[in-house]
Amino acid sequence: MKRLFAAAALVLAASLSLLGQPYTGPQTSKVYSVSDWEQVQANPDLVLSDYQPYPILDQNPASIPALTKAPKGYRPFYISHYGRHGSRWLISTATYTRPVAFLKKAKTEGKLTPLGEDVLARLEKVELAVRGRYGELTSLGAEQHRQIAGRMFRNFPRVFKGDVEIDAKSTVIIRCILSMESFCMRLKELNPRLRITNDASNHDMYYMNNQDPDKFFSNITSDPKNAEILEEYKNRIFKTDRLVTSLVKDTSWFKTYNEKFAFKDNPEKLPKYTASGLFYDVTELCISLPNTDLDVSLMDVVSLEDMHQLNLYRNLGSYRYAGFCDMGQKVTPYRQTYLLKNILETADRQIAKVGTDGKKSAGATLRFGHDSNLMPLCSLMDIDGAGVYEPDNDNVANVWNMEHYIPKAGNLQFVFYGKKGSPVLVKVLLNEHEATLPVETDKFPYYEWNKVKAFYQNILDNSPIKERFQ
Repeated sequence: MKRLFAAAALVLAASLSLLGQPYTGPQTSKVYSVSDWEQVQANPDLVLSDYQPYPILDQNPASIPALTKAPKGYRPFYISHYGRHGSRWLISTATYTRPVAFLKKAKTEGKLTPLGEDVLARLEKVELAVRGRYGELTSLGAEQHRQIAGRMFRNFPRVFKGDVEIDAKSTVIIRCILSMESFCMRLKELNPRLRITNDASNHDMYYMNNQDPDKFFSNITSDPKNAEILEEYKNRIFKTDRLVTSLVKDTSWFKTYNEKFAFKDNPEKLPKYTASGLFYDVTELCISLPNTDLDVSLMDVVSLEDMHQLNLYRNLGSYRYAGFCDMGQKVTPYRQTYLLKNILETADRQIAKVGTDGKKSAGATLRFGHDSNLMPLCSLMDIDGAGVYEPDNDNVANVWNMEHYIPKAGNLQFVFYGKKGSPVLVKVLLNEHEATLPVETDKFPYYEWNKVKAFYQNILDNSPIKERFQ
């Protein structure tokens, strides 16, 4: 199966915010542009957005990032982690069934092109394979976490030495639980003495997943004005004619389909459908298929430009949900208030257990969840400029690229270093690349933990939901 993998270009960005004031993100970002067509052509991965399979592969050593040596005398002694589940099937049943239902009816009416009939056969194979597996982890997704665990072990062997404790938690969703199990099984293979505890409980979902009991955030993101903005943007950028007419002989048949089949004589309960809907479904299936084990591809049907258009739309939707933007009233990243709080407090507890000299390992805290947690967390922490504010929706793709942060199995690793008589340092890896924080340092990519903690504690102190669970 054809997969689009390219090394992600990582450009460093740093910014400062005034302490004592609510943090609303920096004014600029150095993340590479997904709007620039030349960049897209040079880096086809950019169009896969959050559907990109994890781009770092053991079998491709050139993809594995080099890490900066720690300052003299410093040793890694603790890792705090949050990871997205690995590659999965699509969650939406309709994305699989809707185009099949439409194309089957079009075929019976003689409205499909030869390519349309070929695509229908492919989609029927996909739809059959996915039944009962919507949203589930694929074998590729499990392997991604095995490899990430192996590289973490190789990069920081002192952290995993002896019989240290590894605390692993997952959301209660099965794809996250299986991702956790794959990760931890690999660690156990590499060191059978590790004492690993696994848990997936509703008890921890207030910080492990997006709990929004009073609908503070959902009321903001679901504002009808936001839907109108996104719909206008989609209608303006989607160029559906090439793909749709390659499949359907007569696009006016959409009207006949909707009138005749979808509403009047519709024992099959066929959905209403548009050219834009067919374009969206086929293109989304195209970029999702590399995450599966099927020998089916639509890369010869869907063009790079088609995928680019879908990605621009999805990217703006991600910004609404997870970014410091006008559609989110500049507060939606605060949905991860309690995840950030847990990261800070757990790190302090682990450091207190073993001291700051780096001689003894505090093990690792592993968390497995979703892109809907990881992306706003990156924004709230302004990792690699994710906290950027961009008022012009047409310019969002120049400063915000969700593929940079949340490919399948995307992850953050906070690696702590100790040295006798010196402050604890922390380095953050975003998808195993050394990342920037909005905190001053003269030792990049290493930051003094006390400064980092103070900066983010200020953010927590100004969170609009800081009292919710207290």
